[in-house]
Amino acid sequence: MTERIWEDLLTERDKQVISKAGYDEEGASSWESRGLGENPAVLVIDMQELIVGDDEPILDAVEKHRTAMGEIAWDAIDYIEPFLDFARDHDVPVIYTRVVPSSYDDPDHDDLRIVDPVAPADGETVIDKSYASAFYGTDLLSRLVRGGHDSVIVVGNSTSGCVRATAIDAKQNGFDVLLPQECIFDRIEASHKIGLMDLWMKYAEVLETEEVEAYVEALDD
Repeated sequence: MTERIWEDLLTERDKQVISKAGYDEEGASSWESRGLGENPAVLVIDMQELIVGDDEPILDAVEKHRTAMGEIAWDAIDYIEPFLDFARDHDVPVIYTRVVPSSYDDPDHDDLRIVDPVAPADGETVIDKSYASAFYGTDLLSRLVRGGHDSVIVVGNSTSGCVRATAIDAKQNGFDVLLPQECIFDRIEASHKIGLMDLWMKYAEVLETEEVEAYVEALDD
């Protein structure tokens, strides 16, 4: 059973509301928010040098890049890297995004490269974006439709920012959304936990990475 990492932030009344209103069993009341789909693609959100940084405490990492998350990101990479290998082994397509800030004139700047442990394999798609959602101003929707995908598995960062925006847009475009919680991260712990909880209540299924892998394996049966 999935460990709900946001439980320690909830008051007793919060827990009662979630249970009594059925969010723990059914998710959103206005649409199906807990579907898993039968043909997923993996979206790897913004695993770039200026966001990941060196494997060091975040307070040290931000001295080089104010957006860097240091060891918070690298802790997630310990899960993301093997999960991407797992997805490839099961023929689940992997699609990457890169955010290209307006302050960068060179889209090939080293700061914008995807860090080596989770870098794209040969032939995998990398989509550049300017805003939080991987769908806004990109051809991601067209790619997913052409591929016959009905769901997305989202990994990367940040939980409260680009992951959240991408997950909501995916749901609003008709895709089921699955979040392996160890593969997602944020610079602020409270934002991470609350962001995951909000997405779980309204837009996505949140599972432990091992549970996501079991779901993917079951698709082969």
